[in-house]
Amino acid sequence: MTRALVLRMNRPSTILASLGFIALLSLGGVGCSSTIPLIADASVPFTQGQVDPSFKDNGNGSISVKVKHLGDPSKIASSAKAYVVWIVPNKEGAEPQNVGVLKVNGDQEGELDFTTAFRTFSIMITPESATDAAKPTGTVVLKGTVSG
Repeated sequence: MTRALVLRMNRPSTILASLGFIALLSLGGVGCSSTIPLIADASVPFTQGQVDPSFKDNGNGSISVKVKHLGDPSKIASSAKAYVVWIVPNKEGAEPQNVGVLKVNGDQEGELDFTTAFRTFSIMITPESATDAAKPTGTVVLKGTVSG
């Protein structure tokens, strides 16, 4: 190292700036969530989906589900009118819970945001004949697992 570089590196302002930059980089991951890809069924091979979970300190999770290339639900099940998103908490005997309808637009894209108190659960999307279905009856077109 040259003498000039050593002198500059030993200046308190340079050292503090470097430490501040390192601290900023290390905080970059705080509060971030990781995107979880959804696995498509063979009946919808070009469909893509992802889940973006974000959990708060109080335990509640804000979940965002996004899909692309998902066509009309009636093409998968003739009686289907909508896609329903289900979660199954990771605990013994847990039943699927209907968390909402995934509305797909004319560009075959859809999104659903919901909250849950569960941090670990399976997620699936099915075509259903009723938006308030009590349990999944259609083909699971997309599925994944969230571990918070």
